[in-house]
Amino acid sequence: MQPDAFPEPNGRDGVPRYTLPGAAPYTIFVLLDLMRNEWERPLTATNGMAGRVSQCLVIVILFWTAFEVLMERFFEAAFADDPENKELRRTPNIGQRLDRVYRDRWGRTFWDDLTDIGYPEVARHLQTVQHRRNAFIHGDAEAIDEALVTSAVANLLDVQLAWIALFNKRCTGKQNKIPVWAFKPKP
Repeated sequence: MQPDAFPEPNGRDGVPRYTLPGAAPYTIFVLLDLMRNEWERPLTATNGMAGRVSQCLVIVILFWTAFEVLMERFFEAAFADDPENKELRRTPNIGQRLDRVYRDRWGRTFWDDLTDIGYPEVARHLQTVQHRRNAFIHGDAEAIDEALVTSAVANLLDVQLAWIALFNKRCTGKQNKIPVWAFKPKP
């Protein structure tokens, strides 16, 4: 298998010598693509739950799933110095990891850490999504409304940037974990 060539500034074709997988697993890209597809899908004409339940509520479910995948990668990297991953195996629940495990490891909450690195809105948004997604999963069909769907899409980039900042703060240097780089899109 040959790596893809890329154009160099001098006009020649360059070939990368090696490629390393990024901190975000391929699953994230699949989830982002599914969210985009759902966001662009035409809505159906319905009178049933109009206004009470978003037709695009699956975006919030996919959003939270993507967040959990990112946090799984985060915790695996952060606890890389514990080869048996005892703490992570004892607490597979994302809620417990964001609360007790995070606080036990770093002496502060996940939410406080997000605020301290400049993402207080992301902390509030994630708490809202977590609460309302859990309410939906446990029987409150109206917990995910159109406003939450729109908010999830609007905050997607900031959530990813906040995750990168936390990954670099808490995980870089653990068992050869390298920093993750973020590039802000041009307006």
